[in-house]
Amino acid sequence: MTPLAVGYLGLVRCVAFLLCNLALHDVAFAQASCPNPPIVSTSSSQVPNDVCVPSGFGGNPIQFFDDFSWKSFAALVWPALAGQRGRPDPMKKVGDTSRPLVFETFKADWELFQAAPTSWNTFPAANPCGDGTTTGFNDFLLASFSKFGNLGEAGFGNLVHALPAQSKAWVRYATAFNETAYKQIFDAKLYIMSNLTAASPLTFQNNSLNVKSSWIVMTGIAHPERYYTRMAKVMDPVTGACTDMRVGLVGLHIVQKTSSRPQWIWSSFEHVDNVPPAAQGAPTPLSFAFNDGTGGAMPATDPNGGFPPNDWSNPKVYNVTRVKPIHPSTQTTNAAYQQALGGVWQFYQLVMTQWPVSPQGVPPEGPVPASQPGTPLFTFPGTGATTAFANTTLETWDQNTVIKGCMNCHNTATANSPSTDFVWTLQDHALTSTILSAATRAKQSAPLAALKRLLEENR
Repeated sequence: MTPLAVGYLGLVRCVAFLLCNLALHDVAFAQASCPNPPIVSTSSSQVPNDVCVPSGFGGNPIQFFDDFSWKSFAALVWPALAGQRGRPDPMKKVGDTSRPLVFETFKADWELFQAAPTSWNTFPAANPCGDGTTTGFNDFLLASFSKFGNLGEAGFGNLVHALPAQSKAWVRYATAFNETAYKQIFDAKLYIMSNLTAASPLTFQNNSLNVKSSWIVMTGIAHPERYYTRMAKVMDPVTGACTDMRVGLVGLHIVQKTSSRPQWIWSSFEHVDNVPPAAQGAPTPLSFAFNDGTGGAMPATDPNGGFPPNDWSNPKVYNVTRVKPIHPSTQTTNAAYQQALGGVWQFYQLVMTQWPVSPQGVPPEGPVPASQPGTPLFTFPGTGATTAFANTTLETWDQNTVIKGCMNCHNTATANSPSTDFVWTLQDHALTSTILSAATRAKQSAPLAALKRLLEENR
């Protein structure tokens, strides 16, 4: 290609990007009246700035929050602009998987919590695989500087279980930050515990967004064509060595702080082949990643023990089930967006959107006061929830009571020391010059102190 052609192509992309942003601004302005019902659309590469609930809307606004969740999902699985982290390519469409996806190019937690983290669009020299290789735009690591850091399901400030698929592959987790959240942490050096403590209580900027994804190695997985897959460097929990392996996405948490919901909006997606539907008759005749399809019950306790599990080398597999059904309204929204997206994304579903409800005297569209807690009494699905509030790959053993749901768990991070605005990752990963002293640990919850010790001692 000639230099003139390259320049022209760059100009076209620039203009397209500007037009896309202008169009987004117009859409946001036009939605001041909030369409009722929401308009199903997968054409925007931008995450919505906020949920759009019609003024004076009566009843449960779940369809508007679920629409927000799906539009966010579509934007985050959009192909990223080449060499630009967290930015969608306006010349491509959702469903194109020839390039890393937007959420895959966010800053991973292992990039942030190290001695020399780098600015947003660059990659640090040090990586958890420690094999002398460098990482770049096309690389994806399912690894941690601690051998255990990417293998545990989150509890109240601690890691509670590791999850095996029916293939005996352990689920791997990846936590990452968008540019807004990352820059705030990076600029103030909040990845260092002393700075984080000095900044407490921390308040993140609006439109800060965090993701946590769950993945399985695809060896032995039925119907791999139904999954979004990619190559990744996967760390072995026994040896600590990294191997290039094909992995498939099985779960995705999306958490965004908005001007109307300062307690963040919590969206959770899963692959439809993870487990059978809850309480809907006989199991579907399909091979599930975490269930053998025979109708066998989920055990009362994890047969692999707590965290770390009893034996990394030989996991005991068991049936994972969905304890509570996905809300009927959410299922309706799922069907509409699955049809609109097509491709591999038609095989993903929204499990739940959890949000802070408007208190008495505040209109349904908000804003919700920042002082309102994220406890079940003040959130949907609320106390006594009868529909799903947990992701089977991220909260396998926390499906029975909403007290263990996302918002209530992360609400504890606001009251813990230091207070970090619903974000646990800072508390359990922030760096200290030495392993925390007994006096410092005494100010933390027992599970958090234990987790810090586990991660620090296994680096």
